[in-house]
Amino acid sequence: MSEPPNMDARHGQGIQIGEGGQQYNTWTVMPRVSISWPLQIGRPPLRARAYQRRRTVARQIAEALSGGGPVVLSQAVAFGGGGVGKTQLAAEFFAQQRAQGIELLLWVNASSRGSIVAAYASALQLVEPDSERGGTTDQAAERFLGWLGATSRSWLVVLDDVTTPSDIRGLWPEGPVGRVLATTRRRDVMPGDTRLISVSVFTPDEAREYLSRRISEGSPDPVDPEALAQAGELAEDLGRLPVALAQAAAVIVNEAVSCAEYRRRFTDRSMALQQLFPVEAVADEYQHTVATTWSLAIELADQLDPVGLARPALQIAAMTDPNGAPETLWTSHPSLDFLTTQLHSDAPRPGTGSVGPAGPQKVTAAQARTALRNLHRLSLLSHEPGHGGFLVRVHALVQRAALESLEPAQRSKLARVAADALESIWPGVENDPEHSRLLLQNAASVASRNGVLWCPRGHGILFRAGQSLGELGLLKDAVAYWLDMAATAARQLGPEHPDTLASRHNLAYWTGEAGDAAGAARTLAELLTDQRRIMSDDHPDTLATRHNLADLHGAAGDPAGAVAELSELHGWCIRVFGDEHPDTLAVRHGLAYWTGEAGDAAGAARTLAELLTDQRRIMSDDHPDTLATRHGLGRWQGEGGDPESALATLGELLADRSRVLGDDHPDTLATRHNLARWRGAAGDPAGAADLFDELLADRMRVLGGDHPHTLATSYRLADCRGRAGDAAAAVRMLADLLPTQKRVLGHHHPHTLATQDALAYWRGIDGDPAEAARAFQDLLSGSVRLLGPNHLHTLATRHSLALWRGTAGDAAAAVRMLTDLLPTQKRVLGHHHPHTLATQDALAYLEERPDRSAANAGTGDGWQELLWAAGADRPHTLATRHHLSDWRSGRIRRLPSGLRTQPSGRSAGPQGV
Repeated sequence: MSEPPNMDARHGQGIQIGEGGQQYNTWTVMPRVSISWPLQIGRPPLRARAYQRRRTVARQIAEALSGGGPVVLSQAVAFGGGGVGKTQLAAEFFAQQRAQGIELLLWVNASSRGSIVAAYASALQLVEPDSERGGTTDQAAERFLGWLGATSRSWLVVLDDVTTPSDIRGLWPEGPVGRVLATTRRRDVMPGDTRLISVSVFTPDEAREYLSRRISEGSPDPVDPEALAQAGELAEDLGRLPVALAQAAAVIVNEAVSCAEYRRRFTDRSMALQQLFPVEAVADEYQHTVATTWSLAIELADQLDPVGLARPALQIAAMTDPNGAPETLWTSHPSLDFLTTQLHSDAPRPGTGSVGPAGPQKVTAAQARTALRNLHRLSLLSHEPGHGGFLVRVHALVQRAALESLEPAQRSKLARVAADALESIWPGVENDPEHSRLLLQNAASVASRNGVLWCPRGHGILFRAGQSLGELGLLKDAVAYWLDMAATAARQLGPEHPDTLASRHNLAYWTGEAGDAAGAARTLAELLTDQRRIMSDDHPDTLATRHNLADLHGAAGDPAGAVAELSELHGWCIRVFGDEHPDTLAVRHGLAYWTGEAGDAAGAARTLAELLTDQRRIMSDDHPDTLATRHGLGRWQGEGGDPESALATLGELLADRSRVLGDDHPDTLATRHNLARWRGAAGDPAGAADLFDELLADRMRVLGGDHPHTLATSYRLADCRGRAGDAAAAVRMLADLLPTQKRVLGHHHPHTLATQDALAYWRGIDGDPAEAARAFQDLLSGSVRLLGPNHLHTLATRHSLALWRGTAGDAAAAVRMLTDLLPTQKRVLGHHHPHTLATQDALAYLEERPDRSAANAGTGDGWQELLWAAGADRPHTLATRHHLSDWRSGRIRRLPSGLRTQPSGRSAGPQGV
């Protein structure tokens, strides 16, 4: 039975949602918690200052929801960035339903399908705290939708900011006692029975009332009625646009002027700006209005800020994603350096104390935060609590206004400052998927600035974002990203630029991670030819490509070839780097790995033990490469038939990784994964299943339910359930896992095919050998087509098919198929490979019992032993041939220093990982 690899962690996370509530109090979701009703899960945004009720729209929402079908709020005005109050309307209705005693309220950030699925999965843990753990996020989401459809408890689900129709397809909640309210900027995301409500700007009465309330509530002293005399006229001047009204009200309050006075200022400023930026369309009218109110508000912000940071702080915000950026972007060193430069580019303000004997003082994080608070005070941006800290949100129209007066060179500088800041706050280990997604969205926003991040070379954030996609487990997205990066780098910098070559290398890497080792090898071989021509055979980047190409050849089904290539490369590295260089040691690690994969587990363990001695002398006991070698040593001890030694080695390693890296570090979780595996192999599958069950909960929490690591743990848990005696549970869990793998990884990914292999095996063990034989026949056809007749997975599948044909009653066919298989195994794998020996053992057993008829071939302990051998931990199946074999061996080949194609000075991408 093939399987996904035993994974050592590369840094990667998926999607997680961690907030819910008991008795309407927000709290962190934890499994198996007793819940009291009513229940609120998720948190709507804070109510806007001087929130203006929209009675007509609110009545339409209530009436539409009373009909039972889903209701979607969409904006009716055509400008980017939203801003007409859809989310505030949904939040008001959410609060009303809470007051009316609805038993379940769920607020979902619906900006991506992953967010929706993860929110549903977390909700299931709360509404059914005693339900069986395990399975994928998709399965948990599906069970939650089923719960909504069957429950008698009243519920409301709000899906805020649905982005695309594909995100919500199949995820609309339904049920006789429930209601669904969604917000979106699009009008094509709804199912057929949905009521669409268009949300536009304020009505005249709403706009006038909003201005009056905002001015009255914000003023420290009673407001003279004369000051509000022209509130209605001012609202019309501003097109009744909420964002413009908010900025105007903030200036009126802080300047203590009347609406009439603000109208005069607005008219004068509008005319002046119109000469610079003519209005040509309705959308431009809204932009012009906001540009005018922004101009008046930013002048006041400059006056209010004691240091003078409001304008440059808003300019940084203009480069970010309008849906939010973490406050830490402004308090990072690159942003503080920029603010310092901007502060001292003009004459210092009297009394600021910004210039001392040693020169200008650097802007502090506290001063930057004060600037954000002043901008928030004037409604130029929103600075409020969000995921993991404060978030800064800026309307797209305000962003345009902040940038319009800047020269192209100034905008380019701002984009690079924002990119530098993002790169500086990007975590080395991404254990918070929500935060990672926020950073990715902002990286995309900065990168959209007309190629400014490609001069004079590609900015590090471009590479970090691509690496992050892969580490989050979004393998298909990572491949698409690097394909575009390679093309863009060639266009911007030329085909021979180091960044272009780095992008091609990363494209090959993630192509392999996504399951196409052969395609990745072809891409890398073409790159190697160019590197040898452009650089030299001895260049560190050329040697790095040779190393990864050898890995890919092994992953594509030629471990012996990988050993030969790495043996030759090892000599080159000794000559170029020396025998104690980290890159040379990394090649020795790779040699050990592929030696084991070629069938010599004992040789792999010996090589790693020798390497470990050298690494401890050259590096340290706690160095990541030393820890990775210990992980690999444990694996090959187990593969060599000594699971007890594997348990001892990995048990000691787990304690050290927990101490050095932390309990939630992906490497620590990977060690737990493999420790559980060898506990099962040592004869305790039930204990192993318990360990995998606990690990699955932690991987879902840290990495998300769709991450490949999490899916691999789901696979292992199912296998251990079967080995502990519950084949039916194994079948059920694997059948549930398979659709998620097809969606996340693809139909032909090694992990997906491995699950199909295991599912066929356990169906046979569960009493349906004919179905198992049919499934293995289908797998064999696909393997020959995709991998070729000599691939290790193809040969292993032929072995399994023969045994299941015999178990299904055709022993003669089993003998014939194994007899045909054996010469090919000897030629391809060698006479002493474990698979070759397994086929010989099976044939010896069958040929020693010529009296066994087809009728009784499937009975007796002998066949059961053969089947268990066929399904045992085969180290040479398709999944373990895949480039993700790094994870199984514990080999985190960071290839430090020279073995990088990444340009120096930036965080390393997947090159050499």
